[in-house]
Amino acid sequence: MRQQNIYHNSFHTKFREPFGAAPNGSNVTLTIDIHNHYDVSRVVLHHIHDKSDQEYTQDMDLYSEEHQFFSYETTVEMPNTPQLVWYYFEIITDEETLYYGRVNIEESGEGVIYEQVPPSWQITVYDPSYETPKWWKHATMYQIFPDRFNIGGELDLNKAPKSSVMHTHWENDPYYIRDEDGGVVRWDFFGGNLEGIIKKLDYIKSLGISVIYLNPIFEAESNHRYDTGDYHKVDPLLGTKEDFEKLIEEAAERGLEIMLDGVFSHTGSNSKYFNKRNEYDTLGAYQSKDSPFYSWYQFHNYPDEYEAWWGVGTLPTLNKEDQSYQHFLVHDKDSVIKTWQRAGMKHWRLDVADELTDDLIKKIYLQLKRNNESSVLLGEVWEDASNKKAYGKRRDYLLGGVLDSVMNYPLRELMLGFIKGEVDAYFVHRRLLTLSEHYPKSYFYSVMNMLSSHDVERIKTLLDGFIPVEFSDERRSRIIQAQVKALSLWLYSFPGVPSLYYGDEAGVTGEGDPDNRKPFPWGREEQELVEWYQTIGQWRKEHQAIRTGAWTPHALHEDVFAFERSTTNGVDHFGDETKEEHMIYLMNRNVEKEVKISLPVRKGKWQHMDNKRRVFEAKNELLTLILNPSESMLLRHMH
Repeated sequence: MRQQNIYHNSFHTKFREPFGAAPNGSNVTLTIDIHNHYDVSRVVLHHIHDKSDQEYTQDMDLYSEEHQFFSYETTVEMPNTPQLVWYYFEIITDEETLYYGRVNIEESGEGVIYEQVPPSWQITVYDPSYETPKWWKHATMYQIFPDRFNIGGELDLNKAPKSSVMHTHWENDPYYIRDEDGGVVRWDFFGGNLEGIIKKLDYIKSLGISVIYLNPIFEAESNHRYDTGDYHKVDPLLGTKEDFEKLIEEAAERGLEIMLDGVFSHTGSNSKYFNKRNEYDTLGAYQSKDSPFYSWYQFHNYPDEYEAWWGVGTLPTLNKEDQSYQHFLVHDKDSVIKTWQRAGMKHWRLDVADELTDDLIKKIYLQLKRNNESSVLLGEVWEDASNKKAYGKRRDYLLGGVLDSVMNYPLRELMLGFIKGEVDAYFVHRRLLTLSEHYPKSYFYSVMNMLSSHDVERIKTLLDGFIPVEFSDERRSRIIQAQVKALSLWLYSFPGVPSLYYGDEAGVTGEGDPDNRKPFPWGREEQELVEWYQTIGQWRKEHQAIRTGAWTPHALHEDVFAFERSTTNGVDHFGDETKEEHMIYLMNRNVEKEVKISLPVRKGKWQHMDNKRRVFEAKNELLTLILNPSESMLLRHMH
């Protein structure tokens, strides 16, 4: 039997109704077409419940004979317990038994024929009673690495850690002072602080931002502060708890939320809890087995051999299932979460979420929601979060009641792979549809989308790395500028929460850590880029279609990816009132050739958002236009 004689496509509701993730207890109808030339005796649907690993089979019914194809159909009731359901097809003819499954485990849509049990399609079964907060789906984020953003007031060098080196010039490049084994022995600081952030809130607001995500601010030895020394204390170099409360208050006056980085999988070795260097007045786990914190850590050969994050001795790993640690973090009257809730802190990003147990994440989630239902819990996850496995266990991140959002590194990888020429628009189209199929809609519209962060190269540096070397500096610069605009416009027009890493809008460059954590170049910004981010930030605020409107992707040419965003008169997916609006994003990734494309659209005129004098008219409900090399645009339908 040939490939074209069997067909199922999970992206089309003709073959899978409804599209995508399914509420627990709901019904999903699955259809497969088989050429009527073959004597088919049975078509069997196999579906497996992920949590129990139990397999079920259902004979499919012949319900239609059209265009030389027999259509077989069956309806499957989803389990009541949220989980993944996997399915594939078995076709039994008079001559052979064949299987039909998806192409690979990372890509949905069309399937292929196999002679053995194939890769299965995924249905994410979730609890719809858990909704991600509405405000978050409309948010635009600004990420700040606190030491490098801005200095406010007089800097007291006495508050810097003993092992620090203070830069005397804000324009210096960051660096590490390491020992012969590669360990950092002196941390460099620039002195950015909370008061400095407060002074720039109006600037941040001007970018169309609604939430500021801060890398860790608790007392620590390093400049990145992922080696927490005291969870209940703001790092003295950054300011005081009162300064932080003032930041929350002043941000709120401007309609800005604050999100903190929660580093709960490990502490610093130089901390109240481990106290390896005896710099705190507590009895640390390193000092004595009688320490109240001893059970928080796992020692192999006490006291010098212990579990540490990625083997880094300064970051001893916490035992997340330890009851006293869970009480300290969540349940006690003065727990970490409750203490900062009383200070006005509602939103957290969980560092390395896959190294926390789902049970602990749920407890944090419940405590946040108990205090304020609009609180957001965001997890650092680098892969498809719907089927993520960590430490041999499938994670429940998107099933309801665990996280509100995850970092969308898969989107970033696709965007960069596309612009680098590693994958084409058809590949991007399939993979993004797969992601939207796997993620419940509420989550797909809530993921944190970014181009840069403190963990990856800055976008301008990354783009510079793959432009042909024979191009002149001026041409390279022009292309990079166009590509930054194209990718940022994609991000701001796409479902989810766009995140702008501080300084990207000012043209800051940077390779990996620590180069990607340079100080913000106040007074030396690339003004054209700043104005661009202010513009697209304003578009996002003004046009609901690009926040919560329906999303339809299009691969128009190997070099051109596009998508439509639309709202109708009435309400959107999430119950918000909407007006009718239709917008289209288009991008030509080719740096040397123009591309002519045609796209079926609503009839009428379409206006270029960045140059209102450019208007395109759809003829016979077909929009035809030419995209210049590296050109992108956002079009809006003119009623």
